[in-house]
Amino acid sequence: MIVNRWLIIILAFTLSACAGVTQPLKFQGTEAITKDVYARTGKTNGVVLLDINWGRWWGCGGRENAQLVGLAFDKLPALSPENEAEPSLAIHSPARLMVNPVFLNQAFSLEPGEYALSAFSIKVADSATKVGFLTAQRSQLYKGGKLVGGSFTVKPGETVFIGNFYLDCAYGPTLWRYYPEGRAAFDKQIAEYKSSFPFLDLSDVKYRLFKTSEFGQDYELVP
Repeated sequence: MIVNRWLIIILAFTLSACAGVTQPLKFQGTEAITKDVYARTGKTNGVVLLDINWGRWWGCGGRENAQLVGLAFDKLPALSPENEAEPSLAIHSPARLMVNPVFLNQAFSLEPGEYALSAFSIKVADSATKVGFLTAQRSQLYKGGKLVGGSFTVKPGETVFIGNFYLDCAYGPTLWRYYPEGRAAFDKQIAEYKSSFPFLDLSDVKYRLFKTSEFGQDYELVP
């Protein structure tokens, strides 16, 4: 499975380079959930919780450093297969230079349904002046009608935790979905969300990770 995963990743980034994709994602970022939005949509939409680490990883996969700078997801069925089409959820790094290498709480109100990874972008540097981007798009993440990247689901009125997103550097910089192991670690993370978003009802958060065979490992929280 490891060989298969990295063949896909290498192919995706090779195709991106051939297509001249050297810039980060340009989609309009999705606003984080607010108290007003939650009051209006709490019963009809779902709330998606995740953490993202936007910090640099030094010595990542043979690069001087690498930094995740953008993620995008499409609500299925996707409205358009075009790479330039706006996704349902787009999340960008708040900065490129001064970003602490820590996981930051994210929360979004989304229409119920299944959401597929449709793009991600990683800034890579070999020196202070040699900087570029590895950008995977729909044309690489949707193959033959199959979802190469993975997906998550959210139901009406539900709050779901889908994981912690950062990089993996074993073979080269790429996206990776991590997770808190065990009930104590999960409860600690939920406490952080309560502090960041005190207006959310987090009494029954579903632990349902972004499901992927390419950018993370399966894990289920034991009741």
